[in-house]
Amino acid sequence: MYKKNKYQKSSIKSVEKLEGEPIEVKIERIVNNGEPIKDGAPEIYTERKEGVIAAYNIKTDRFEIACEAMDKVEKSVTAKREERYKEESNSNSDKKEKEKSKEIEKGKVIKIDEVKPVQGNGTKEGEI
Repeated sequence: MYKKNKYQKSSIKSVEKLEGEPIEVKIERIVNNGEPIKDGAPEIYTERKEGVIAAYNIKTDRFEIACEAMDKVEKSVTAKREERYKEESNSNSDKKEKEKSKEIEKGKVIKIDEVKPVQGNGTKEGEI
């Protein structure tokens, strides 16, 4: 006897397929109706004095650009982290000060500088 596999139905649905318009039909429609060409890639020409944009230059080292971008991201994350740490430390110090003042009011905290040493001979009063 072989174990029979049970297949579970998935909730994943396929993408709706759309059939594109053939190029021949599209050209015929544009020529006959006089419609402007709406779709297509944007033109990436730049003026000669501006030079070649790094994003469109095939010789550009894209890894360096990505590293620079990630450095900027990391600096912003680090700045946010430091800012959050400062806020937490300020709130913690405020809490500690409030607790200290409450304890002082209750008389629980005694500063060592304020305590006076007691010296004696070890006898009770009244005994000589």
